[in-house]
Amino acid sequence: MASIINVDQIDEATSGSGVHIPGHVVQIQSSVSTAASTISSTSYADIPSMTATITPTSTSSKILIQVSFGLLSGNNSGTGCLMKLLRDSTEIGQGVSADSHNVFMQNYLGAVNSNFEQANHMFVDSPSSTSAIVYKMQWSLTGSGETWYMNRRGSDNYARTSSTFLLMEIAQ
Repeated sequence: MASIINVDQIDEATSGSGVHIPGHVVQIQSSVSTAASTISSTSYADIPSMTATITPTSTSSKILIQVSFGLLSGNNSGTGCLMKLLRDSTEIGQGVSADSHNVFMQNYLGAVNSNFEQANHMFVDSPSSTSAIVYKMQWSLTGSGETWYMNRRGSDNYARTSSTFLLMEIAQ
């Protein structure tokens, strides 16, 4: 015969220690933006609103990072958009490059103002910390003479999208 436990609420026995059930979400931190942003530089810059801070409750916790935003290339020069993910000042989640670009994600779009693309990616981090951690995205272009747009079309004459930067602490 199987045992059944029925409860209405689970609370921590010692204040501040929390209840950690492996595989479950302990907390969620996020930022959402409908603001339009642009980049025209080959130098990395923070992506506005693509940042969030989380303070893990345990050093064994993992942080699931999910990003989603709309991107559009303003020109048709073949220039790409490169994006980095940072934990405080440390780059994380990057792939292995065939050249000098080790990035978290990248986009290359076609014709001017016609290929608006939703960019989505995720990464699981193991920060081994109970201190506040700032996660953020940065972006850069692979060449000059182009402008890329986030959350809007190049002409900004039509619908806009929103961007989401989501952090989830997962108990281990």
